[in-house]
Amino acid sequence: MRSNWQYLVLAFALAVFSWYLVSGREKVDTWIQVPVEMVNMPEGYVVRQGMVNRIDVRVRGPRPMVRTIDMRNAFYPLDLAGLQVGLNQLDFENRNLSLSRAIEVVEIVPSRVDLLVDQILTKRVPVQKQLHVELHEDFELRAYAVNPAEVVLRGPRVMVEPVDEVQTQPVVVEDERPVRMERSAGLVLPPEVESSPSRVTLQLDFGEKQTEIDLEAKVTALRPTGMKMRLEPPTVQLTLQVPVSVARNAELAEQVRVVAAHLGELPSGQHEVGYRVELPAGVTLIGIEPERIQVTLEMETDEPVGESPDNSG
Repeated sequence: MRSNWQYLVLAFALAVFSWYLVSGREKVDTWIQVPVEMVNMPEGYVVRQGMVNRIDVRVRGPRPMVRTIDMRNAFYPLDLAGLQVGLNQLDFENRNLSLSRAIEVVEIVPSRVDLLVDQILTKRVPVQKQLHVELHEDFELRAYAVNPAEVVLRGPRVMVEPVDEVQTQPVVVEDERPVRMERSAGLVLPPEVESSPSRVTLQLDFGEKQTEIDLEAKVTALRPTGMKMRLEPPTVQLTLQVPVSVARNAELAEQVRVVAAHLGELPSGQHEVGYRVELPAGVTLIGIEPERIQVTLEMETDEPVGESPDNSG
């Protein structure tokens, strides 16, 4: 036995080597995930539906090589050069997947993709406000501006073409008596559509409601020294624009004054003069009738002089 130990060692080594050869040549199947990369995408087109990011691939090869597949550089290049508007069916082909020569691609799942393709369209459209506000009954939105007033939409033609305007996201104003304010707002856009810019600024101008009233007001004048004075007409008709809360004020007429122009050293006789209208804050004069009045002056001897709102001195 001692003389045959070399043969025993050699036999053991041959057995191990034979086992290695057999196990190394044994082929096994396994599944791997491979990312999909789009290549040769036509300019001006967009894939709307159907695109997959990864595919499952069944590969076959020697066990040691299957176990050591380098996934860092493994990807499937999906060639989109022939895309057309509409539904496009593209097959995943085994030959397009580059792995080691010793690795065989057996199956790809899914075996194909159905891509819905459309052209990209850009379009300029106006922006409309969407405002949610509960104001006091006397208040209203007087004016507003959207900055910018238009935006450029970009997306699939089927989504962009029907759009004639876009709305802002709802802007909520909680103050019952707001004045001026600015609010930034996003836009309500169709799916798959982008906007440039993506946000706009709303400039809002609130104020109290206005109403028009007609008012008859007496004309007053400073009577020249030593003169009797008569005004014709003694009253004028005013058309005023006033806040609704002021219009409800019963004392408004008493707060309006109509004063004839300074008569200075006018001689006796008839003179046509202008007048000024003094109004409370917030009240605007929008119409007067007549625009000028007649002043008749006569010399006097006995009567005192001073301010007189009356038609005679």
